[in-house]
Amino acid sequence: MLKQTLQKFFILDGVSSAMIVRKDGEVVEKVESGVVNDKHVAAVVAFVMAESRAMATQIGQEKLSMVFVEFQSKALMSVPITDELYLVVIANANANIAKISLELRKNRDLILSML
Repeated sequence: MLKQTLQKFFILDGVSSAMIVRKDGEVVEKVESGVVNDKHVAAVVAFVMAESRAMATQIGQEKLSMVFVEFQSKALMSVPITDELYLVVIANANANIAKISLELRKNRDLILSML
């Protein structure tokens, strides 16, 4: 069921990977098309999310709602599901980022209910 929910992100144009990543950098579940080094991406996502949480605290924000990183031809979006888990989507840079962001937020609670 979790894999099916992650598969929904592929309805959106440009999505190449959707995964659940633990705080320690381990991949809980993933769905991808193409070649993505999910273990390396997961480790980096865990680090970036930890640093982003620290920065949020520094600027007086209690919660982190999303981290967005844009590269030349890809974009990575990550939302916390819990303090220990993140929902991560990688897409082409020309994908509809607003639509993906909306779907990330809409599916966060559904995914949490499956864990």
